[in-house]
Amino acid sequence: MKRAKALASLRQLCCLGLNWEILIPELLRALHAFIPSENNVFNGLNEHLLPTFVIPEIVIPEVMEIIKNEWDRLYVKPFHARVLDWYNHHRVMTDVRILDEQFYRSDFYHLVFRPYNQHFRIQAILRNNGAMVGGISLARSQHQQPFDAEDIQQLRRLLPYVEHGLRARNEPVVDYVDSGQTGLVILTRNGSVVHLSDSARHLLFLATYGAVPVGQEHVSLAVTVPPVLRQLCANLDGIFQGWDAPPPSFSHTNGSGRFVFRAYWLQPPTVHAGLDTAGYSPTDDGLIGVLIEHQEPLRLQLYRNLQGWRLSPREQEVGLALAEGLSQAAIATRLNVSVQTVVTYVRRLYAKLEVHNRAELLDKLRTPTPKTVKP
Repeated sequence: MKRAKALASLRQLCCLGLNWEILIPELLRALHAFIPSENNVFNGLNEHLLPTFVIPEIVIPEVMEIIKNEWDRLYVKPFHARVLDWYNHHRVMTDVRILDEQFYRSDFYHLVFRPYNQHFRIQAILRNNGAMVGGISLARSQHQQPFDAEDIQQLRRLLPYVEHGLRARNEPVVDYVDSGQTGLVILTRNGSVVHLSDSARHLLFLATYGAVPVGQEHVSLAVTVPPVLRQLCANLDGIFQGWDAPPPSFSHTNGSGRFVFRAYWLQPPTVHAGLDTAGYSPTDDGLIGVLIEHQEPLRLQLYRNLQGWRLSPREQEVGLALAEGLSQAAIATRLNVSVQTVVTYVRRLYAKLEVHNRAELLDKLRTPTPKTVKP
């Protein structure tokens, strides 16, 4: 994808009105098409420019635990003073050694940066009404080329749109759709965990935190069994025994999306033949599976799928607006063009996607494009 089109795509993403917890991870992934990088990270900052949370592109639980414990060792007063001084005069930092000449010999680098393949970095500060609210970092491994002046210039071009996305009034999400992320937890009948898949660990983490808190010693990032999982096991077991129990399913929504938990028997408990199971406690050899499904806003899925077609940035904007149910007049107002111009874009869009109306368009955009179709 050419840089101009990648920038246009990122602008659209930042204008979707998504909750920041959903916007940031998608932004970190989408940045690769704009500025090639290995692993990107977002840091939230408080009014004193101290980190309050971190959202990495890839979550490594063991490293996240280290970050929480090591952050206070890094942000000592002299280091923090240099951070404040630099960002009061500059927007972008091109080398962490500006703050600490010995950084690449530090424990923080070896325990946190290296596992994430973060050697060369560019970091930019983000503001809201003049106040620093966060920082975005792009990284490459030591086996890649350092970021150059062109990369820095392109990042500067993007920052106003990221800031717009962070301060936009996030509208409540009404329509959620499956994101394709699922995880499985296997528990005993009494709710003890037997197996936790890596994907389930990640989804439990997102459902609990969304972002990794730092500088808060009372927060433990260890994934424990949420009470809801034990309750689902109890519900399933109660139904098995003939009791009047609630359904073994649960839905939880936070800034990271919607999480649906469903419990089912992998291995029902043994029940002796000839005995009435009502009110009877079976043996404890049963196994219960809890499937965790992640759902994301429909608007985000439509945006992502639109990137897979040979469409201009304006055609993508029109396609997303049509899928959201806007009239052609409303689309014209949103894009500040005439209705006739919108009509022309709609015709081109329908022709390229081989559809004839909005219903067919929505069905098309709900299905990811084949890998052979490139923008």
